[in-house]
Amino acid sequence: MRSLPVLLSALALVTACARVPVSDAVTVPPALVPPTADAQFEPWLQAERARLASARAGVQQRFQDDESACWRRFAVNDCVREARARRRAAADELRAQDLALNELERQRRTEARRRQLEGKRKAAD
Repeated sequence: MRSLPVLLSALALVTACARVPVSDAVTVPPALVPPTADAQFEPWLQAERARLASARAGVQQRFQDDESACWRRFAVNDCVREARARRRAAADELRAQDLALNELERQRRTEARRRQLEGKRKAAD
């Protein structure tokens, strides 16, 4: 019976340490709203991809800084584990944004191809 309180307190400690602070998360833009004109879409897409690449580099740099700070602490493993969790959460958000951009690009290409085929069909009639 004596080990149950110790086990519960250890479980509470592990649970508290596993949480990732919300302030370290990458902010997601409210919506990826591409420009309506086809001529403006490619520059917008390139700018968004550059923004994501910059954010990824920032996440990686922040992780390296956090990891190097962890080696100066007593509880190195817990600190590194938390830094990895923060990096993973931020990378997951960036990946979701990247997938949304890929989907927008795919939709644009599909629509352009559909218009091209429709034009061919009308020209053949």
